[in-house]
Amino acid sequence: MNLPPFTGKSDLSVIKGLLTSNGNTDRDSIALDTSAQLTDKDIANFKRYGFSVVGRYLTGSVGTGASKRNKYLTSDELERITDAGLRVFPIYEDGGYEIEYFSRNRGYQDGITAAKKAAELGFPSGTVIYFAVDVDIQDGDIEGTVVPYMKGVIDAVKLSPYEPGIYGTRNVCLHGEEVGMKYSFVADMSYGWSGNLGFRMPTNWAFDQFTEYPIGSTDIDQVAASGKDAGVNKFSPQLYGTISYREVAADVLKGFGKSVSAEFNKKIELVDIPSLKISVELVNSLSVADESPAITISNGKLDSISFANWLQTSGHIKGNGVDAVVNEANKVISSASITNGNVAIEASINNSGESKLKFIYHILEAKDKQLDNELSVVITVTSKPTDLFTGTKIPNVDVPKLVTQSQTDQKSWETLIGFSTVVAIAGVSIFISGGTLSVLLDLIPQLFTGLLVG
Repeated sequence: MNLPPFTGKSDLSVIKGLLTSNGNTDRDSIALDTSAQLTDKDIANFKRYGFSVVGRYLTGSVGTGASKRNKYLTSDELERITDAGLRVFPIYEDGGYEIEYFSRNRGYQDGITAAKKAAELGFPSGTVIYFAVDVDIQDGDIEGTVVPYMKGVIDAVKLSPYEPGIYGTRNVCLHGEEVGMKYSFVADMSYGWSGNLGFRMPTNWAFDQFTEYPIGSTDIDQVAASGKDAGVNKFSPQLYGTISYREVAADVLKGFGKSVSAEFNKKIELVDIPSLKISVELVNSLSVADESPAITISNGKLDSISFANWLQTSGHIKGNGVDAVVNEANKVISSASITNGNVAIEASINNSGESKLKFIYHILEAKDKQLDNELSVVITVTSKPTDLFTGTKIPNVDVPKLVTQSQTDQKSWETLIGFSTVVAIAGVSIFISGGTLSVLLDLIPQLFTGLLVG
């Protein structure tokens, strides 16, 4: 808890620290957070009180109606804070007061928004952004709400030079520590919240909010600091060139051999044969798969290790097929001119044995320029459990049985999903790179052999 040095006596700070999450609210600390846009007078008051680290919000406003005011950090404010010798740590909170807010997609969107704003303000590489879970979510609800939210944040923030952190109850922060949030900002001031009752402090805690009061006319939350995050005092705003998302969308369609105007939220059929269907859809919003991880695209290349791992563990592709599929997938990225973004994958199969794979590309940068609006490309591949050469069922795969018997037919299930994945990825990449169906038919036996051997 970063209390005063050990004395061997159970004094007030020790006893309160043991009994309540906020502990002794009269103890000293060097940090605070506030939603106020700070003036020179505010900053001078903070220094006089002994504070040297200030938590500020990247975006948004507080209050409603006539009392509504902006809470977002500005470049002028940053200059005033750092000129006075104080340091800053960034917080993101544009919602998160109700349990319904939290989902993987919401976390991904918040991560992208926060990282863009941090870059505009000039926060340096390695800065931790704390994403707020400002509600007392019960223990049994965290896995289905906040955990997916945090995974979405992590997927988004890894596209940037920043690190993800979490603000919330001890219980929420403990879950954040498990899923990969670098540091925790613990909401111990809310000592009556269930998530602070009987839960230990996370070992990765950087900040610990424990009481609130005004300094002058400005409301602040007093915050203990562990020293893990010292805050930031040097800023270099990053100015990006931009490119029209419509131009990028048109380039994507050209990569598929479709010289048509970019229409959004409409499926365009690329391949439609009995055993294989491939479509592409342009979406002018952020999109990410609900379950599978988003695999990073950086400098025009996939994170091949993560992608190969997904192919092996979730796609059940073995042997030489993995390298072949990774190479083909990189052709997709190249032809679509994606320099920064990610791709998520969803896989499913119905009772008739028809498998569907959905590739969701979120394009953050193309041709080394930041898009002026959001753009996702959704490629959907549907294949049937038939041999593309003879039209017969794949040997040893009984679709009705494998659908109803999960354990005894696990190998058959894996073979079917793996085969469908190979067909899907190979099909997508070949058609995007201007190939023909005959090339696809030549490639399938090679990949299928690697799958069976594996």
